[in-house]
Amino acid sequence: VKLGLLPGMGGTYHLPKMVGYPTALDMILTGKNVRPDKAKKMGLVDLVVDPAVLESVAIAQAKGLANGTVKTFQRKRDWMSWAMEETPLSNIMFNKAKETVDKTTGGKYPAAYEIIDVLKTNLGKSKATHLEDEASRFAKLAATPESAALIGLFHGTTAVKKHNFGKPTQPVKKIAVLGAGLMGAGIAQVSVDNGKYEVLLKDKNVEGVSRGEKVIVDEMKDKLKKKRMTGAEFCATTARLVPLHDDVASWKKHFSTADLVIEAVFEELSVKHRVLQEMEEVLPPHAIFASNTSAIPIADIAKGAKRPERVIGMHYFSPVPKMPLLEIITHAGTAPEVAAAAMEVGSRQGKTPIFVKDVPGFFVNRCLSPFSVEVSALVMEGIDLQTLDSSMKKFGMPVGPITLSDEVGCDISYHVNQFMSKADLGVRMQGGNPNMMSKMVEKGWLGRKTGKGFYLYPKNPKKGEKKQLNPEVVSELEKVIRESGVAKSKLTMEEIQFRIISRFINEAAFCLQDEIIRAPADGDIGAVFGIGFPPFLGGPFRMLDQQGTQQFVDKMYRWRDAKGPQFEPAQILVDYAKAGKKFHN
Repeated sequence: VKLGLLPGMGGTYHLPKMVGYPTALDMILTGKNVRPDKAKKMGLVDLVVDPAVLESVAIAQAKGLANGTVKTFQRKRDWMSWAMEETPLSNIMFNKAKETVDKTTGGKYPAAYEIIDVLKTNLGKSKATHLEDEASRFAKLAATPESAALIGLFHGTTAVKKHNFGKPTQPVKKIAVLGAGLMGAGIAQVSVDNGKYEVLLKDKNVEGVSRGEKVIVDEMKDKLKKKRMTGAEFCATTARLVPLHDDVASWKKHFSTADLVIEAVFEELSVKHRVLQEMEEVLPPHAIFASNTSAIPIADIAKGAKRPERVIGMHYFSPVPKMPLLEIITHAGTAPEVAAAAMEVGSRQGKTPIFVKDVPGFFVNRCLSPFSVEVSALVMEGIDLQTLDSSMKKFGMPVGPITLSDEVGCDISYHVNQFMSKADLGVRMQGGNPNMMSKMVEKGWLGRKTGKGFYLYPKNPKKGEKKQLNPEVVSELEKVIRESGVAKSKLTMEEIQFRIISRFINEAAFCLQDEIIRAPADGDIGAVFGIGFPPFLGGPFRMLDQQGTQQFVDKMYRWRDAKGPQFEPAQILVDYAKAGKKFHN
């Protein structure tokens, strides 16, 4: 299902026989992994075997099956499965599944509907009939653009990990994280949990590091409660986390054995330099200094280093435990083995890393800036915040641009946009009205992390409370719009969607043209895993291939004539459109 397909070769026939229809339907629709112990309990596997004795046990089982001493597993139907399979209650199950798919996918993924239909249609029918129908549906899905897009992403996640940096000369065993805020705690969490690294989490004071430690421990407790982690795994994971602060006399001794330090401190170059110089005094010579900066060029940070060859960018996305992308940024002097080590660490953390050229904004934020500027321009033209959010959710984004700003942090969004507007990129990064974001930062309306941004966030979301528009923001916006004198626009949902997403796609094309990313696959992976570009579209370059680059360029020209040079298409798009060339083979 994650490839836009259904499990062919009898998958939709055999799995319900083994685990029952309700469980099979959930497994096939979600593609979730199942722990071995749970799989055995479900009847999905017969034995769970230690790898050391797997061969001998397999031989013994094969012999037992041959001579009749081992019986094949026959699942006994429980009353729920019987009711679902033999009574009209099955309609309730399938209808509920369809409602869930409608809600979670917005009807954008045809495979989910074919899966429900093949199970429902063939309930009680012969094996031959079921398999024939399954094969027909598989062939139909294999020819869909959604499947091509999802398979392209699957291959892309492998392709982006290929590099020419060789192997790390020294393995990373201990990671230090500077800053225990939202980003720092998230980086520490994926390092101790997924990466199985020993992690030193340091903040200025005990209150700061305690908050970060609590976030991580609470997340591990939640995994334990949901049985996604055993008690032993919980103890081992939390034991790998070492909280430190400036008043702990031994923090320098701890850091003297770290192999990698990742800073997640305030986004200001002078602060980065001060932290870097402090770290170089205590870290061993082989240690790597990685910056989690969202926009500052790594070469500028490395200028403050004694060992600039050990400096690299590792840009994570918020919230770190949920966002799979990691941008790895090398400056001209970064040692190859440092880049290789960063790739290895990112992969162990469960991230999908892409290598990005050292330019302002790197890739994702560089593309996100004109996207955000266009959203701001639409706000100034009188398009309300909820319409902007709902339009982009209907396009296929997991959240709309207004919610995205709240999730990232309005202060970070403002900082990045201000930084990018000063980069030498002309009108592409300018426009809209930055005054509103400036006021929000001044007032401390920073988004979800402060409970108040464009939206007001409930203190107890688990009790059914939902976010509401912040009336103070709405009032301030109305004032800013009135003072601007910008003419109101009446736009269709499709026009709103194109104006926003076209600015992202166009900038992605500039990034490919300027070799900021190595290949279209890197851009697609970066967009999908970094901001939630709709996976069923496969990313900006796959979308251009499927929907037509010429059509896109023509629309850009129309909007350029209507709104200005910010819609001028990248030359690479014009060239590809003229030649009828595709970005993917």
